[in-house]
Formats: sequence, structure tokens, C-alpha cells
Amino acid sequence: MKYLVLFVLLSVNYISAQVVNIESKRMRSDTTGWSGSAEANFQLSKTTEEIYDLGGKLHFQYKGINTLWLFLNEYRLIKGAGTEFVNAGFAHVRYNQKVTKEFLRWEAFVQFQYNKALEVGVRGLAGTGPRFKIYDSDKFRCYAATLYMFEYQESVDKTIIERNHRTSSYLSFTLDIGKIELSNTTYYQPNMKDLKDYRISSQSDLLFEIFEDLNFKTGFTYRYDTRPFPGVPEVTYYLTNGLLFEF
Repeated sequence: MKYLVLFVLLSVNYISAQVVNIESKRMRSDTTGWSGSAEANFQLSKTTEEIYDLGGKLHFQYKGINTLWLFLNEYRLIKGAGTEFVNAGFAHVRYNQKVTKEFLRWEAFVQFQYNKALEVGVRGLAGTGPRFKIYDSDKFRCYAATLYMFEYQESVDKTIIERNHRTSSYLSFTLDIGKIELSNTTYYQPNMKDLKDYRISSQSDLLFEIFEDLNFKTGFTYRYDTRPFPGVPEVTYYLTNGLLFEF
């Protein structure tokens, strides 16, 4: 098992996405059993005002011969001058069962999250559906899925409460050509009762080797929501750059 430690993070812009990219958080492993990682950070800075930045991540999975369990927890808070710039967290549990030897898997998941920047006080999800392995090799991997998803969400001030039935479809690929790795996952989540109500989220990551075990990583996430909560823009995005040490 390999542990990845992000020891330098230069964040150009940060807005937690309402559509969480689970594909980017899957752990690729050829062996059965438990694997995972944990991360915690705290930063305090002061110029004219004190700024607090704290966060934590707990990712682990259990891989059986024909099954896989994935557990994810993340939290992020950036606060200063009496303002919460980011206050977001989520918990996710996903079960994956082989249906055929190579092509077809069946998944089920539950998720809880909140995101004050997007005015989401509570968002709960439960869903299930097929996942397809389109191609899988050492240099290129491609997966797709179309899942049913029940969504419950309420605004921070609880004036808006929604219960929606959505589909959650995604296409994900990773291209690994040695010292350079490119990956992308794009989600499309329409409301089954009103197709004009939909979300699109796309995350792209580029990783290239500087020295052995030291890599530079840049990522861009774009999110479009046709019907966000009042006061929240339809388009949000963030860009991150950092150094990744692998051992």
C-alpha cells in the first residue's frame, strides 16, 4: 500500500463542489484487504485580521474478491474577520459488487454533506445502479455509470426544502504515460421530473514527475447548476496547484 502526502498546497481559488467527485477518491489496489489514508491540517495567519484554516480527510476501503467498500470523510473550514469563507464537509459510503468478471459492477451508496458557501445546510443522497468498465490497462482506464439517486436538501436558513429524484451519470478516464498522468471525471445529474433542472460537474487533474517520488499536481473543477439556491451563482469553479510526495 502506498501513502500519498500532500505537503505543499498552493490554492488559487477554492469552492467546495456540491457534486462530489467520488471517482477521484477511489483507491487502485491489486490486493484484497484494507487500505486507506488520513490527513489533518491547521493553519493560522494574521495581518490585519486572523485567518483560521483547518481541515481533515479520512479515506479507507476494503477490497474483497468480488466486493469493495469505500468510506470517505472530509471537512474544511476557513474563517476570519467574522466571516466563514469555506465551511463544508461530507461523509460517503459506497458498496461495489462484481456482476461479471470484467465489464459490469453494481453499486449502492449513501452520502451526507453540507456546504455553507453554496447555501446548502443539509444534503442527503441515496442511490444505486450499474458501473461499466469500458477499458482498463496500465496506461489507460475508462469507466462509466448511470445511477438512480434520491436527493434531500435544505438551505442553510431552512426556508427551502427539496426532495428530488435524479439520475447521476458519469464518464471517467485516466491516461498514464509514465511521467505524466491526466485524468478527468464529468458528472451529469438531471432531475427526472424536470430535465431543465440539472447539474454538470467536471474535474481534471494533471500530474507530472519532477524527481523520483516527487510530483507536481494541478487540478481544475468546474460546476454548473441550473437551479442553485438563491444568492449562489450558476457557475462555480476552483483551481489548485501543489507538490505531491509519494513513498
